[in-house]
Amino acid sequence: MNVRRQQRVAEEIQRRASQFIREELKDPRLGFLTITGVDVNSDLTHATLFVSVLGNETEQEQTMQTLRRAKGLIKRDLGDWLRIRTVPELTFKQDESIERGTRILQLMKGLEREAPG
Repeated sequence: MNVRRQQRVAEEIQRRASQFIREELKDPRLGFLTITGVDVNSDLTHATLFVSVLGNETEQEQTMQTLRRAKGLIKRDLGDWLRIRTVPELTFKQDESIERGTRILQLMKGLEREAPG
């Protein structure tokens, strides 16, 4: 499989899934989320979408469950949009890197305040 094609498909999945979730999914259990990246395997049969969710643990878990339930709708929309022979099976994984980065920044700011100046 051409690596460049794999990257293009991953980028299109990220773009279209983000747009579909933002504009089409009208589920109140869906919190504020961002799709931070997509990994597609070499034969384009499986895609892992990394999702960053803002909120407390309960809100994050509820959002992830809602995404998993809406997987069929998202996959169908991607199939219509991508026009490829086989639409990849979708898996959602929570990406905590943004949250972890924010926590580190807060700790660093706290250390700056405590440091004698």
